[in-house]
Amino acid sequence: MRKSIYLWIIAVSALTACGNGGETYSPAIEEDAVKKVVNDAVSWQLENMPLTGRAIYNPQYTGWADGVFLSAVAEWSRTDDSCGFRSRLREIGENTKYEPAPKTLNPANDIAVSMMYMDLYLDKCSPRYLIDTICDYQKQLDVLEGGWRELIPTIERLDYQMKYYPNSDNLDFNLACNHERWCWCDALYMAAPTYALLSDITGDDRYREFMNEEYHRTVEALYSEEDSLFFRDTRFMSMKEANGAKVFWGRGNGWVIASLAKVIDLLPEDYYDRDFYIGLYREMMPRLVELQSPEGYWRTSLLDPDSFPVKEMSATGFCAYALWWGINNGLMDESEYLKNAVKAWESLVSAMHPDGMLGYIQPIGDTPENISSDKNEVYGTAALALTGKEIIKYINTKAK
Repeated sequence: MRKSIYLWIIAVSALTACGNGGETYSPAIEEDAVKKVVNDAVSWQLENMPLTGRAIYNPQYTGWADGVFLSAVAEWSRTDDSCGFRSRLREIGENTKYEPAPKTLNPANDIAVSMMYMDLYLDKCSPRYLIDTICDYQKQLDVLEGGWRELIPTIERLDYQMKYYPNSDNLDFNLACNHERWCWCDALYMAAPTYALLSDITGDDRYREFMNEEYHRTVEALYSEEDSLFFRDTRFMSMKEANGAKVFWGRGNGWVIASLAKVIDLLPEDYYDRDFYIGLYREMMPRLVELQSPEGYWRTSLLDPDSFPVKEMSATGFCAYALWWGINNGLMDESEYLKNAVKAWESLVSAMHPDGMLGYIQPIGDTPENISSDKNEVYGTAALALTGKEIIKYINTKAK
């Protein structure tokens, strides 16, 4: 069987490339077309990493925004590395010395880039005994060459975070001490998969148990069971949109649903609390599909489409990724939800500029706002790459 699935009447053939000549992109669910979209978007983004104009300080490459992007590129490069992205990531890792971001008041953000470092480490998976025999790793970096070198800074940072984690009885965002906890829903994407993956790599259950405990606490604080959606943080629980609806931020809920896909993938099949994450995914994803526009996109405000009518590609990308992931993993009924997944991909591709830039991405922020086609940020391209990865997996599964 040919490794292609056409879900459009007309599908434009597109060869995989690492730079675009200005042609219109095809939204076809076909392997070469999907690879071209992702490779062009990632190529453009790597050459246009923002250095200024961000609302919040983000050191280049190690800050949370770049970290999310680079980690997604690492995942994509395992699907297709025809453009040499993995070599580029290795260069970035060497230049940053595999360090997380400098410590800030938001420790979840600081470790987002560690997912990329760990992904690179998995290329060689050196024996665990190396780490167990090191007293002062700085004196033994020669031993670590080709070994655990990519992991040491991340291990140190996560150990530090667990040791000095604030002990508070709530996640009130207005309390400064809580900013060092996962008191905003974005943190579930930045930190939870990082802890889960490090536990899988090292065999140290402490990281997974810490992740599980803190994930539960964030859900207890911010999840609305009535709405099957997350408030961005406790400040938003009393806010209302212009139409009187609750304020549920599109990208914030995208962060959460994408984090669930990642965490479930990283949990052992027999993990005692695995069903908690699966159950939460099964509550959220159908609700998010209900809030998808007829054209396939999600907005910055999930419950006030009249005030915020414009499509937004980071929310759309992360929801699309999680939806395709759910179909691939049997958690979302393909016969019911494939059409929504296809429309989501169509919407993402429709936001691509001829040079490969993905537009309509809300800048760094925490609340709904209207945006324009010229807005780009790295995490939107990250979501596009993750979605493409799941689509390729779907195509290859159907071709067998």
